[in-house]
Amino acid sequence: MKMQKFSCINLSACETESVPFPHLCCSSVLDSSIENELYDWFEHTNEWSLTEEDFYTQYEFILSTSTLPENLNCLINDDTIETIQTALKNSFGVKSLETISIVAHKLVHGHTIGIHNDYINGEETHRLVIQLNPHWNAANGGFLMLFNSHKAEDVSKLIQPINNSAFGFEISDKSYHAVSTVRNFSRYSIVYTFKAI
Repeated sequence: MKMQKFSCINLSACETESVPFPHLCCSSVLDSSIENELYDWFEHTNEWSLTEEDFYTQYEFILSTSTLPENLNCLINDDTIETIQTALKNSFGVKSLETISIVAHKLVHGHTIGIHNDYINGEETHRLVIQLNPHWNAANGGFLMLFNSHKAEDVSKLIQPINNSAFGFEISDKSYHAVSTVRNFSRYSIVYTFKAI
């Protein structure tokens, strides 16, 4: 199958902040046709596999090695990766990035992600998360929480998992974050992970 050669992600509407750690927030990142088809595929695909760890429970699968519907191949093509890397490099002052993984996540009722920082000695340095939640409301939970430290009471910011938005950040020993418990909802996201080289 021929890989599409255009970027289907638009990261022009992003704002960068430094507190509690360097991050960016973007809106309207996917074209509506891609967004709708992706959501429908996530709702019906059998690719999901349950992962249970000490601090989180979620369904996931590796997007970059899965067979995607033809119109969704642009999510993993070179042009899209370049668009994401350029946004991260410009926002965080990085010269070059290597792609580590592209993974789809699904959290359902009762799932939560505890406080962590994703730091593994520089093996992963930057991440962009695209949210796909067209029917989300505040009662469904699933907020991305940013912390000033590893302490649960030290919350700095709550970020709503608004549909078709993106959150990018610089991974470090200070990038503490978590996801609040999901209620009566399926919370979908795509996580692009990179390493500065």
